[in-house]
Amino acid sequence: MSNRKQRSRAGQVVRFGLLSLIPGYPIYKAVASLKKNVQLGAKTLADRNRQLAEQRRDPRVATYNEALAKRTPESLPLEAIELSSVRHKRFFLAVATVSAAFLFGSTIGENYFGTFLGGLFVVFCLMLAVKYEHRLWQMETGKAAPDEPLGSFRKFFSTRGVLKRILSPRLF
Repeated sequence: MSNRKQRSRAGQVVRFGLLSLIPGYPIYKAVASLKKNVQLGAKTLADRNRQLAEQRRDPRVATYNEALAKRTPESLPLEAIELSSVRHKRFFLAVATVSAAFLFGSTIGENYFGTFLGGLFVVFCLMLAVKYEHRLWQMETGKAAPDEPLGSFRKFFSTRGVLKRILSPRLF
């Protein structure tokens, strides 16, 4: 038990009412509460980032062989990862195609909000298709040259036929 006296409910209501009459006091309390919450949130984020950094073994993988060596026994087989990437890429290309049709229809119908949403969705889906195609490209080039560094997006986009490669659904 603390030495501080417990106020009665009526006393708390009267105190709150009187403090609310002071100009700016509610705003001051709201800002003080916001400051406290922001500090607690920042502390939580810092703790979480520190925990995640401790969990990482080695965040950098330079070559295909190193990546294979760091795989755990319960990891998915490479064929399953490749199949999953192809399926995801196909899905996002299909959604991008439907979104492009929506974008075209919205543009013709002068629906500017629909045009904006359709454009955003096309860009978003194409970005995800690029992500999965880059993963597939890294797996292909990694198998061809296992001791070479894995290719970055910059290297991926500098290869010949990259646009055709990205837009290809890999049906055959």
